[in-house]
Amino acid sequence: MDQSDLGPIGGGQSCSAERYNFRLEDWTEFLVAVRGKAPSTARRYRELVERLLQDSGTSDPRELTREQIEQHLRRLFAAGRGASVRQGVVVAARSLGEWLAGRGLVDANPAAGLKGPSSFRRQVRPLTVDEVSRLIWGADRRYLPKGHRELRDRALMAVMYIGGLRASEPGPIRLNDVQWDEEGETFRLLVTHGKAAKSEEWIELDRQASRVLGAYLAVRPRSPWLFVSGRRGPLSRAAIYKIFQRRRREVSIEPRGRRMSPHILRHSIATHLLARGVDIRAVQVHLRHASIETTALYLFADGDRIKRMLRKKSPLGPQGNRRPELQRALSDLLGELTPKG
Repeated sequence: MDQSDLGPIGGGQSCSAERYNFRLEDWTEFLVAVRGKAPSTARRYRELVERLLQDSGTSDPRELTREQIEQHLRRLFAAGRGASVRQGVVVAARSLGEWLAGRGLVDANPAAGLKGPSSFRRQVRPLTVDEVSRLIWGADRRYLPKGHRELRDRALMAVMYIGGLRASEPGPIRLNDVQWDEEGETFRLLVTHGKAAKSEEWIELDRQASRVLGAYLAVRPRSPWLFVSGRRGPLSRAAIYKIFQRRRREVSIEPRGRRMSPHILRHSIATHLLARGVDIRAVQVHLRHASIETTALYLFADGDRIKRMLRKKSPLGPQGNRRPELQRALSDLLGELTPKG
């Protein structure tokens, strides 16, 4: 979402929060502690509600009416604000109204049943397996660089792809959050979820990503963080974005209508796994999606997938449990990333 979409509609000053500040803080703390929203999501909801109050000419959320909310949505539309912003206002206002009504601060939720813009299916355009391979291995797949920054960048790409990590998740990983599995000869990482409050999970890597990560660990600067910045602190989300952009330019990966950001690595692993017949629920667990509907978006990333599946495995043909397990599919997929001698 464009940050400019969050600005005041008429260019006015932000409304005073003195009268209701404590109530909004209680609400946003409730969203994080009880509803499991990420702090950044709770902050965004609060910003949207503050702008709604400002546009409605009131500083007390208890005075909001349904008519004021609908009028605010019409003004946002007239001002050319995106559908995501308008939908965000609906969700935030509905959540706040529910919270106020639940505590007896209002008689009824003014946003109950309120609907925002019609949703649409955004087309997912992932990287190809070959493009991911170039991001990790570069032009010559037989060798890895020796400099710690180049190794850091390639290890970061490999870990984000294999783990399906969001851009906010690699930075907080500490060195103590890395474990070596002697039997499998792979690493695993303890990742704090970027879109859930106080939620951690171990993410398993494959041998190829572990090889790159191991090479980086051997030369990385001393720091409590796994991926070390120039100042030996953790990598920020902005730094990860810059690293991704630099790497994809170095290996000549063109956008070709795709939105180039680190999140495309997460899109790519999901699409690649589903294209290999991995059960959608296994992919949901691997990506840590709260809803399987989110995972289902990746089913439409490959326009020929259903055609290929029907040719290979007709519903009228012999039935059997031939779905590959997630780990086997990852191994098969990542075998394509293996440096060729």
